[in-house]
Amino acid sequence: MAKIKRKTRLSTQIPNASMSDIAFLLLIFFMVSTTFVKEKGLSVTLPQAFAIQKINRRNASTIYVSQSGIISIDDFSIQVDQVKYIMMEKLSDNPSMVVSFRTDRNADYGLMVDIMNELKKAGALRVSFEAKRRI
Repeated sequence: MAKIKRKTRLSTQIPNASMSDIAFLLLIFFMVSTTFVKEKGLSVTLPQAFAIQKINRRNASTIYVSQSGIISIDDFSIQVDQVKYIMMEKLSDNPSMVVSFRTDRNADYGLMVDIMNELKKAGALRVSFEAKRRI
């Protein structure tokens, strides 16, 4: 009897040598064909200072707000609820007074809004915001 050799079965494989090329082509295709929608949001026009105006210190009262939330009016530390009464007293002495508002860059905005509301209640509507010059 003759021996019959069995043929070994060839394995079927998909060549994956060019798989990375295909992935990069798909990636580039989707990057090029995708459009991003830019959200419109609110348009805010911030005031710009065109000239520096010196304020006479006799007609000015300065409010300082530190990064840690310490409030001082003319170098006296106070609380937020005292701003109204102090400014009403200062305005009664000098009705042409300008409030100069100076804050730290990292101060809490909520605290600044509270101070501005207290100034409005006191009738101190002439407010100046101090800024550093850009060089």
